[in-house]
Amino acid sequence: MHHKIDLMKPIQISLDRLSTEPGPFSMSYGFELAPLINSLQNVGLVNSPIVMEGEGGAILIITGYRRIAAFRAMGKESIGCRMCIQDTFAPSDALLINFFENLATREFNPVEKGMILNRLARFLSPQEILTQYMPLLGLASNKSILTLYISFDNDFDESMKQGLAKGRLSEQTAKALLDMNPGDRKAMGIFFLALRFNMNQQKQVIEILTDISHITGATIADLLGEKEVGRIISAPSLNHPQKTKALLGLWRHQRYPRLTLAEKTFKQQVSRLCLPKNVQIQASPYFEADLYRMEIFFKTGKDLKDKIEHLLKIEELEHLEDPWEGAE
Repeated sequence: MHHKIDLMKPIQISLDRLSTEPGPFSMSYGFELAPLINSLQNVGLVNSPIVMEGEGGAILIITGYRRIAAFRAMGKESIGCRMCIQDTFAPSDALLINFFENLATREFNPVEKGMILNRLARFLSPQEILTQYMPLLGLASNKSILTLYISFDNDFDESMKQGLAKGRLSEQTAKALLDMNPGDRKAMGIFFLALRFNMNQQKQVIEILTDISHITGATIADLLGEKEVGRIISAPSLNHPQKTKALLGLWRHQRYPRLTLAEKTFKQQVSRLCLPKNVQIQASPYFEADLYRMEIFFKTGKDLKDKIEHLLKIEELEHLEDPWEGAE
């Protein structure tokens, strides 16, 4: 902006004249109104929204979309706004007013960053966005990152945007979803939002289902729609952590049948030993090493001696074998 924006003194505007939609200049998404309502009820409206009159007498919100939404939720009929003189500035100026006002007071979530970059792209060159605005958003000045965040705004449906904005989908997960075809992306998004997978589990699910899809030729949407998956998801006896564990176990078995069978065989062998309390036998991950590890937890030397004597009497120890042989 290269000139001063002329603003009128705050005037009361009926909320009926203000849109309930964010509009072309807003960059707020996935926010909670409760803290803002609490602030307004205690200290009032400190900073009036800025609006402008558009075509046909419509009033466009430049800044203050959340404040207006909070007033509406509080049952108010009007709100004090400052009106911009339309002839004194361009739509790009209105967008930048909102951007810099928000930049000074809060951090943007990933969806909001995508909204901002997408809106800036209508007025500015990619190079200008990369060099001037992406650093302000805490993003590297990289074209692929610019494309990624704009895709959050363009290609995600509302439920997935909400999940990303509220942290239920990680940015890494969101990027992986964008690499899927629309059908798989939608199915995967619904699945992640329905079950509480943590970020690491989301990564595991995408990797393992992608592998199974490539091996079997089935789409990820087909794999998520299998009968056994539905049975686990709808099981009333399982809580969310139990369901996620069961699903990961199911897909892990499908992807690595010999490995899961070997793990099962090893677990059965160890359980039959009836080891003393606080004695454990463990294998290396994926049985990469041909050595096992025994851990003994004890309080005193006598406690340790008793456990060792107990172990010496377990004849089945000498029959502990390579679990891969039982996985053939």
